[in-house]
Amino acid sequence: MKLKDIATIAVLGVIGFALGMGVGMITGMFGALSMYVSAGFAAFFVGPVYVIMARKVQKRGTAFCFWLIYGVLYALMGFAVATPLCLIAGIVAEIIAGDYGSKKRVWLSFSASMFIYSMHMIVFVLVLGSDGLATFVESISLEQAQQMVAMYTVDMMVACVLINIVTELLAGRFGVFINDKFFEKGTKESRLG
Repeated sequence: MKLKDIATIAVLGVIGFALGMGVGMITGMFGALSMYVSAGFAAFFVGPVYVIMARKVQKRGTAFCFWLIYGVLYALMGFAVATPLCLIAGIVAEIIAGDYGSKKRVWLSFSASMFIYSMHMIVFVLVLGSDGLATFVESISLEQAQQMVAMYTVDMMVACVLINIVTELLAGRFGVFINDKFFEKGTKESRLG
């Protein structure tokens, strides 16, 4: 991987993170509804950035570095507990993407890794509980953590999983569409394929 590739990944990784956080802040205003739609809606903004980056660089390690940037930025924000999940998302994305030559594999790479990332609050609630959340996440008080744990019922978690499967798949496909439409104009491949 060349320095230019690393710079491309770094810049687009930070842009993707900023877009995802910005959309997450906006959807956070929807209260409890945001637990269902926040990551899925943000994926429609992050997906094109990820696909453009993956198709432009097309080198092993690209997806992992993208998610590594996410994890580092989360750690800098005091949410280091998200970093391991971002690294897992990066490993899965890297395995699925292969050599980055297939748009479908890039699409599925994003969708799978974003799904893993989108499950972070459910994983934290199940693994850490309210005491662990309050301990490991600096921005969450014990009272907030207790409210979150109470809100994440089995029905709600199942709904979140199903909604995120659908939205992450659509967002990955949307990323390929945007890349094809505006960044790979010379391609003769069908827009639907």
